[in-house]
Amino acid sequence: MSFFDLACRSCGSRRVELFLDLGEQPHCNRLIPPELADRQEPAYPLRAGFCHDCTLVQIDYTIPKEDMFSDYPYVSGTTRTLTEHFQDTARRLTAAYGLAEGDLVVDIGSNDGTALKAYQGLGLRTLGVEPAGNVAALAKAAGVPTLNTFFNDPTAETILESHGAARLITAAGVFFHLEELHSVCEGVRRLLAPDGVFCVQAIYLGGMIENTAFDQIYHEHLCYYTLRSLSALLEPHGLEVFAVDLKPIHGGTLEAHVALKGARSPADSVARLREAEAAAGLDRLDTYQAFAERVWRLRDDLVAALEAQHARGRTVHAYSAPAKGATLLNAFGLDTRLIACAVERNPLKFNRLIPGARIPIRDEAATPRPDAYLMLAWNFLDEFLVKERGFLEAGGEFIVPVPQVRVIGAQDLPR
Repeated sequence: MSFFDLACRSCGSRRVELFLDLGEQPHCNRLIPPELADRQEPAYPLRAGFCHDCTLVQIDYTIPKEDMFSDYPYVSGTTRTLTEHFQDTARRLTAAYGLAEGDLVVDIGSNDGTALKAYQGLGLRTLGVEPAGNVAALAKAAGVPTLNTFFNDPTAETILESHGAARLITAAGVFFHLEELHSVCEGVRRLLAPDGVFCVQAIYLGGMIENTAFDQIYHEHLCYYTLRSLSALLEPHGLEVFAVDLKPIHGGTLEAHVALKGARSPADSVARLREAEAAAGLDRLDTYQAFAERVWRLRDDLVAALEAQHARGRTVHAYSAPAKGATLLNAFGLDTRLIACAVERNPLKFNRLIPGARIPIRDEAATPRPDAYLMLAWNFLDEFLVKERGFLEAGGEFIVPVPQVRVIGAQDLPR
């Protein structure tokens, strides 16, 4: 047994056992500007462990949140898929909980305001809480009221005094980022109206295990949730999950609807997912140990596929430079020998280097086409297949690393 030298982030147990060591890795989103290309970026342990008491999967090393999130290169509005997902979520939640004009919606980790714009269109009051100054400025410029700070209990008290209680609090793709985990939960409890709902959307650990999506492990993602582990975190703070669903976004997302304890009756979906998680072994260490073994088989398959492209004299570019791409590249030892560059639509990333792998990021629109793209943002594959149909029909290929290595060409396109 190899236990982490830290207490569980949720329950405080000292029985958090290592199951996957991805080596020393730099902060995935600290992209390297040209003027710093000659300097060595710092690297930190990236290791995942399982808590034997509350079943939370977590990493052990914490890069301070101020270092990771005060300036940020990711913006929510880059892909059509994610924008449409937020619009659908806003319509569903507004209808389900009878939100009316003037009700307050607070979004934790609101980024560029893409999610809150959908609620504004429905006549609701909105407030974003976003620590990254650069993307908070984008949200404000787009007309989305935004506090440039971290959400925690003191922030919740400030919002309550100035804006009143929230009928809806959302946390989409950020709840696993939270260093001040218990202060955030207290803040949610404080800010939530008596009949209010807290909606958490977080990458689902069950989907990660099923898809061998190890690349979703990186330093910004401190925790990886199942319904069981999320409930164990929330319940001591007087919050309980009363309904749950699994959404396809990001390769599988847990959507948990949370209320003040006793405020709403649990739906059947809660018991069903608890049973499914137990049947899948998500409460057992051996499930995660088997997952780790599949990760290293995936490495061997992907390196072989890229070497085959190289041997044929074919050029390969990474299609986009997401945070999870840095995990994959660095864990598998990939660099510019096999991947010439990454192409992006997000101008915040242009002309920088992916940390560790040191692969340059280019403007997609100004970069000549390669023979093949490595699909680091595999979770948006369906969108990219439509967008790049012409490239594939002209003989190009997609190399998809997750859930298993596939090389997709024109022959694989739907008619």
